[in-house]
Amino acid sequence: MSRIETFVDAAFAFSFTMLVISIDQIPRSPEELLVLSRDIPAFVFSAAIIGSIWRSHVTWSRTFGLQDGVTVLLSLSLVVLVLIFVYPIKLMIQASVLYLSDGAFGMPLFDGDGWTPSSVASLFVYFSLGLIVLSAVLISLYMNALRFKRELVLSDFEIYFCKYACVRWVVVVLTAIVSILTALYADDSRTSTAGFVYNALLVAIPASEWTYRRLMPAPVSVGV
Repeated sequence: MSRIETFVDAAFAFSFTMLVISIDQIPRSPEELLVLSRDIPAFVFSAAIIGSIWRSHVTWSRTFGLQDGVTVLLSLSLVVLVLIFVYPIKLMIQASVLYLSDGAFGMPLFDGDGWTPSSVASLFVYFSLGLIVLSAVLISLYMNALRFKRELVLSDFEIYFCKYACVRWVVVVLTAIVSILTALYADDSRTSTAGFVYNALLVAIPASEWTYRRLMPAPVSVGV
């Protein structure tokens, strides 16, 4: 494990601690504990997003192990972006869980006029911009590996894997762009649609990867 990978892993571990349920004091009764536990679903989904980003970097690091200047810059950028967007990600997920469960799960987030359509739209835009930049960094890491394909003596499958690994993050970028456009131009009554757009990823990512394998088959005798 390189020092770059160790540093990135430590930063992601810290980001996970930032996702932990925030409380002012330790629960003093079962009732308080149960109330705070309503925020667990938001934590789990937020951790899944951060974990998928971390996993992609781990896969890249252990496959290529580059330590050039571009890799250092991109890895540091990934760390900075994750630490910046960890709270927006959690806020976005908290709001979604609260909305979808009709208040059954999650903790109250805003008082007064905090949930105006314009505020919700701004949250979707902010969240989506973060996903776009994070995805762009991950794509750039794989593209940088291709830049060193001769030095790394990459096999045909490893070159194929670089391009294949980028597919899911390209889909995330496109989905985030659709979410931004929806948040900016949809009627106030349809602002929440910008969040529902992300549900399409459950189908879009597998479908895009399947399509890529069909159009660009993996090298003979080597599976994905």
